[in-house]
Amino acid sequence: MSTAKVHPLIKQMQVMLVAGVYDCLSARLAERAGFSSVVVTGYGVAASYLGEPDFGLLTQTEILDVARRVRRAVKIPVIVDGDTGHGGALNVMRLVSELVDMKCNGVLLEDQTWPKRCGHMRDKNVVPMEEHVEKIHAAREAAGDAPFFITARTDALTPLGLDEAIRRGIAYKEAGANLIFVEAPETVAQLERIAAEIPGGKVINMIEGGKTPILPLEKVHELGFFSVGYVLTGLFAAARAMADAYEHILEHGTSTAITDKLMGFGELTSLLGLEQKYELDTKFTPGR
Repeated sequence: MSTAKVHPLIKQMQVMLVAGVYDCLSARLAERAGFSSVVVTGYGVAASYLGEPDFGLLTQTEILDVARRVRRAVKIPVIVDGDTGHGGALNVMRLVSELVDMKCNGVLLEDQTWPKRCGHMRDKNVVPMEEHVEKIHAAREAAGDAPFFITARTDALTPLGLDEAIRRGIAYKEAGANLIFVEAPETVAQLERIAAEIPGGKVINMIEGGKTPILPLEKVHELGFFSVGYVLTGLFAAARAMADAYEHILEHGTSTAITDKLMGFGELTSLLGLEQKYELDTKFTPGR
């Protein structure tokens, strides 16, 4: 990948742009494109692994299974959407311990009640702030001395208002979170207050079709956000491309007219490391 194609703010490390992934292939593609880190998104895993919406149906075991596979598939840092930790503080400790053991680099923990739902869906609710503070303490203890980032997310803005979301963001930072993520702000004015009033590094997600306005990277940086997640763009792109391809084949009975829109057999097998497998097969096959 040519570094000339990377946005200047990313090259200068003034912002961290994170791609959302949901399986090994999407993670490999993000790594090949040049992303310096990926986040295993709960929304994406629920959709691809279960065929379900992000509605509290994904279990801790399932997200850990995908995280383990993704961690093995790429060399860049892997952050994992931990939802609420799938229970209380002890569940959080187990989740973080598992992620540290597999050498993942961070977790996102949110303060929704369980069963949770995507932050851009309606009818969310949150636990008492003190309960989530203790989950952050538990995550910090479980991480120990490992180089492991904890992102504390609050969903309080929609049910309780911006003042409460900011209060929680400050408390979660004081509890030991490395980054703070106020979910689903709807206006630039809200983003300005979040960036100005919560100390330390802040996270913003750009969700196409979601509640938060999609802003240029320059504006996001100007507002004061450091970590910018395009966490569902890859999933949305893949779903649209597959839907169009399947519809075309069904209508025309052939893929000939759309081959220019497809990744070729050779390119995909190269991405997956076919040549290395040929070499290993030869090495361990008698008589070759």
